[in-house]
Amino acid sequence: MKVFVYWAARTAIFVAVLAALWLVGWFDVIAVIAAFVLAWLISYLALPGMRLAAQEQMASVIERSQRGLREADDEEDAEIGGVDESR
Repeated sequence: MKVFVYWAARTAIFVAVLAALWLVGWFDVIAVIAAFVLAWLISYLALPGMRLAAQEQMASVIERSQRGLREADDEEDAEIGGVDESR
């Protein structure tokens, strides 16, 4: 959930910056690129706590996934009689 909240906050910042650029008269692709860069900078400076919380949540999800893969590999190795010695 923390990843989604962080993503939503960054998206909202991007939309706000893009809207501000459109209000001042920027209507081209350069406005989208500028909004992307400015939104990245603003979110990097304004959302460090949310970024770290999302990072920790993703690290936890990845660790659980890798643990599940390791357990599946160990189970498969046990079924075939151990680790292949040619590796």
